[in-house]
Amino acid sequence: MDENTAKKIKNAVMLLEKHGYTVTPPVTPIVLDVTELNKRKLEMRKQKLIDMMMPYKSKYPSEMLNEFFNYWVEPNRTYTKMRWELQITWDINLRLKTWFNRNKNRNYGRKQITDADRAGKLADILTD
Repeated sequence: MDENTAKKIKNAVMLLEKHGYTVTPPVTPIVLDVTELNKRKLEMRKQKLIDMMMPYKSKYPSEMLNEFFNYWVEPNRTYTKMRWELQITWDINLRLKTWFNRNKNRNYGRKQITDADRAGKLADILTD
């Protein structure tokens, strides 16, 4: 806006106020970065995956569910979709089952029983 236009606007405002009108300046819109806006939307949609996983929290170890969640919520470059949303097919039950079966060698917080422990327990049972 040039000086002449600004001066005209100022004079018009003064004239309106002189006659009893209240003049409020226009509200400047808040402009969010598109990436920031996409990140906010993404955060809200993460809850959808959490809600889908809730029925399985008693079936699978929480450590495994956390790893599963962290893997599948990875966003794409533009922060518009998460990894699980990019899949052509998605069945949470089958995905969790596959994740669990592929990671059976992980302990997930359970005590690992060795062959020596098993032999000791068997010996205790047989001697009783």
